[in-house]
Formats: sequence, structure tokens, C-alpha cells
Amino acid sequence: MNTLSIFPDLLTFNLLAPALLRLACGLFLLYLGWERYKKPYKWSLFAYVIVGILLILGLYTQIAVIVALIILKFDFWESRKTTSISREKYILQVMVNVVLISLLFTGPGFLAFDLPL
Repeated sequence: MNTLSIFPDLLTFNLLAPALLRLACGLFLLYLGWERYKKPYKWSLFAYVIVGILLILGLYTQIAVIVALIILKFDFWESRKTTSISREKYILQVMVNVVLISLLFTGPGFLAFDLPL
């Protein structure tokens, strides 16, 4: 049974979508790491940078995603204790968590060092 699609030729690039999500999350985590340089808990800077680099390279992607989810949750808790969170930041947090969870299940995608066993 064939599914109806407006652009069926684009479905051949199914490994490109997780790769783009992985690169976007990796760059976002590097940016968050740079922003953590100004915060009092600087240990998260190193965690963000290491996890961001691992996601960009596609190396140990599932482990990096789990660590990124834990770090993002901790950072959300810490920033929520000190200041109120705007709706935009909350929605961005939810979206990044959803993308990271999808990477956990779909894998790294194209151009990654992870090899399926």
C-alpha cells in the first residue's frame, strides 16, 4: 500500500531529518553553554559544550541526548527558582525536549559517527 504524498521523492531523504535536528540541538546546546559562562553554576558550561559537540559529531548520540535532557531539566529548575520563566522560554524548553526525545528513538541520522549494531 502506497501512501499519498504531495512530494513522494522527498521521502527518500529520511535520514536527513534526524541529522538536521541533531545539528540544530547541538548548536543550541553550544549556545546555552556560552550563556552559562555568566551564571553562578559554571560546571554546566562544560556539560553543555561537551554534549553539544557530541551531538554535532553524532558520537554517542543516545547517551548525549539523555545527559542533555538531564542538564536542561536542572537548568530549568535553577532558573525557575531565581526568576520567573516567560512563556516563550517555556515553549522553547518543551520543543527542545521533544526534539531530543525524538533523537533518542530515531538515532543520529546521516553523517554521524554512531553505527547501528
